[in-house]
Amino acid sequence: MRVPRCGWLVFGLALASILVGGTQVLASEHGDAMVSRQLGNDLFATGGEVRLADEIYGDAIAAGGSVTLDSTVRGDAVIAGGQLALRGTVDEDLYATGGEIRLSGHIAGTTRLAGGQIDLDRDSVIDGGVSLAGGRVGVDGRLGQYLQIAAGSARIDGQIAGDVEVAGGELSVGPGAEIEGSLTFRGPEPPTVAAGAQIRGGVKHIEEKHDGRVLRRMLGTFALVWLVGWIVVGCVLLAVWPGFTRSVTDAATRRFGVSLLTGLLILVVVPVLAVLLMITLIGFPLGLLLLCLYLVMLPLGYLASAAAIGDWLLPRMRKGAAIATRHRVLMLLGVLIALFVVTRIPFVGGIVGLLVILTGMGSLLLAAAGRYGANGGAAAKPAS
Repeated sequence: MRVPRCGWLVFGLALASILVGGTQVLASEHGDAMVSRQLGNDLFATGGEVRLADEIYGDAIAAGGSVTLDSTVRGDAVIAGGQLALRGTVDEDLYATGGEIRLSGHIAGTTRLAGGQIDLDRDSVIDGGVSLAGGRVGVDGRLGQYLQIAAGSARIDGQIAGDVEVAGGELSVGPGAEIEGSLTFRGPEPPTVAAGAQIRGGVKHIEEKHDGRVLRRMLGTFALVWLVGWIVVGCVLLAVWPGFTRSVTDAATRRFGVSLLTGLLILVVVPVLAVLLMITLIGFPLGLLLLCLYLVMLPLGYLASAAAIGDWLLPRMRKGAAIATRHRVLMLLGVLIALFVVTRIPFVGGIVGLLVILTGMGSLLLAAAGRYGANGGAAAKPAS
């Protein structure tokens, strides 16, 4: 059964971000040599210097200090690294993130790039739509559909068959630009359009001061959605596993130091161990499983700490009165909102958020280990 493309994208980007963090570890074991593994027709590669030169019949997922794509990828390509040179062919979609991205190849599907500096060279050909986010963005290639850019500084001097939308600090359109659709720019000043540029759909400027208000609104909306999501998840966990969540609270409150240290060890050791397991063919599935569990534990650690704080406060506020699940749910709601406000504070919020996640991950592991031992190896059962 084929996994939906959006699922592979999320998985691939998560995997790539972890592999980037483990690049230095791999370099110490293998120097700058590339380490790759084949899973079906899909290729996974990492290392200090990664070069994909042979044809790949499925998807390509690669991460490293520098990544060079010179081959043909018959599926999607998901790439992350410090410096990316994308000179090959991708038959489907391309998703990439890095410090410096230079694309001069052929992409048959859509392209999504995010980085410090992004350049689509004159030789680049992209048949699908293009979305770019970066500090500095330059487009000189040929695009078969729309172009979207969010950047501090953007330059367009290529051929675009569809509409162009740009948001950022400044935009310049070169004399070689040919835009079949319209050009819309959201920024403090109108775009600079050179003589000779052809924009058949006209130019529209929407004045928008570059003070970060749009970005802050977007981040605020995302944070609110995140908060609502965790409120729902927390209520479900408290209702289905009330006993286990109390065990997590006990571990977090009575063994705070051990929980914090355990969470720190999980944060540092697990991604390194997962990458090292994936180096070996036998350990590759186990490494992937460990990596997935790690990505789940990070947000669950935050939720576990919030539940522990609520369970610690609740008896002190109820003063001996009976505590029902609905009381725990309401307290969790209050704690999550309080943490949401505190973690928005610059610097202090980051420290609080890190401590909350570390303590929660550690208490989750301690509680799971305790209940596993108490039940003689049996898994905790949901409450009826």
